Amino acid sequence: MPVTAILVSAGAFLSAFAGGLIAIRAAQQVGMIIAIGAGIRIGAAFFDLIPEAETLVGGSLNTVMLATAVGFLAFYGVEKLTTVHVGHEAAAELDHGDAAHRHVGVIGASGMSIHSFLDGVALAAGLLVGGGLGLVIAVVVIVHRFSDGISVVSMLMASRTPVRETYRWVSVVAIAPVLGVLLGTVISVPDQVLGILLAVFAGFFLYVGAAELLPEAHRSNRSRWVAVGTLAGVVAIYLFSVATGAVG
Repeated sequence: MPVTAILVSAGAFLSAFAGGLIAIRAAQQVGMIIAIGAGIRIGAAFFDLIPEAETLVGGSLNTVMLATAVGFLAFYGVEKLTTVHVGHEAAAELDHGDAAHRHVGVIGASGMSIHSFLDGVALAAGLLVGGGLGLVIAVVVIVHRFSDGISVVSMLMASRTPVRETYRWVSVVAIAPVLGVLLGTVISVPDQVLGILLAVFAGFFLYVGAAELLPEAHRSNRSRWVAVGTLAGVVAIYLFSVATGAVG
């Protein structure tokens, strides 16, 4: 597993940089890319993390759904109380160049780094389970790092952050899941606890996909194809899950 973790972490790192480049050079497609990433994350929560978590905790769906709700609400609380993911409400102000709000991009980038670290921990948990689930989570993390690279660059550009500093933040966001994987691989977790952790991360995935990525996708691209992209992401991760044996 360490070799796999290193390879996937490297993929996530490179994916964030690729997303940042896309945000700079092909901004018109940002909305669709984020929408597909949202669909993949939501689908993975429903089709992979929750079913696997139920198996690990001994078939207790009540426990799994409680942990999923805790994950969803915890990320919501962290976001709203600490301004982890900012920018949606302040985007208009940033677009108007209000100097008082130029710090928003840096705050958002800091929060996204925490979020990326949690993705790395989720990836390590999935790799501990092994099989198709590890592959699914690896795909989700890598794809989401791509959309995070886009998002962090977009926020920083909106707040008029210099390009060199922007890429430093992209580096931080890119390396955060690597650190999360390292932490997750050195800590031995019992199956029951691992199942609960997967359920909590399912809640994270659902919140980020539905409450963060989808609004941003629709804000960036007003066409109906954004909804099609989201559904395509869900279907794609379901088919991938079936192909890898993560779901029956």
